[in-house]
Amino acid sequence: MENAHKPLSKIAGENLKCLIKETKYRTQEEFAYAFGTETRTLSRRLNQGVKDIDTLEQLADFLSADIIDLLRHQ
Repeated sequence: MENAHKPLSKIAGENLKCLIKETKYRTQEEFAYAFGTETRTLSRRLNQGVKDIDTLEQLADFLSADIIDLLRHQ
């Protein structure tokens, strides 16, 4: 499926996965712990997308990123 046809929530999940890889956290589990969420919740957000704008904002702030970075088509 092309990015142009993907929901923004799904794109945000994919971009979140990329941003986490660029951080000091070696694993998604480490990131989930530092962010204060369950690993399965993080996994769901990465695979099914981030659907809540408040959560997107919190994740962007935590990663010192702009929320647009999470929503941008790549």
